[in-house]
Amino acid sequence: MEFITLSDIPVDELVQIEQAEIDEANRYVERVLLQKGIPITIDLQTNIHLKDLAKTYAIYRAFLKKYTTTGNENEYGIKLKHYEKLLKDMENSISKETLGITDETTSIFGTFKIGRG
Repeated sequence: MEFITLSDIPVDELVQIEQAEIDEANRYVERVLLQKGIPITIDLQTNIHLKDLAKTYAIYRAFLKKYTTTGNENEYGIKLKHYEKLLKDMENSISKETLGITDETTSIFGTFKIGRG
């Protein structure tokens, strides 16, 4: 399911987000939903919380890739740690309630025979 596209990602002067990070972020959001027992529906594609989670993950992965290739603690390491914490906080906040999902249950109090005539 596609929660974000490249056009959803803000421009950052330190990293370039590629389609691979976008695809991985979309799969990541699906995994989070499955782990939390939340059914994946088409309505969730436009959910702002899930879009933000996917964007944050894509940016985090881009910083992780850049950091592992350069090892520059000053530029990439600081932002990487920031996005890692933000990502964990966002993931922990995802629930049916925060996504606006309500369980539609109907209660049956009893059945009654209707006598005719």
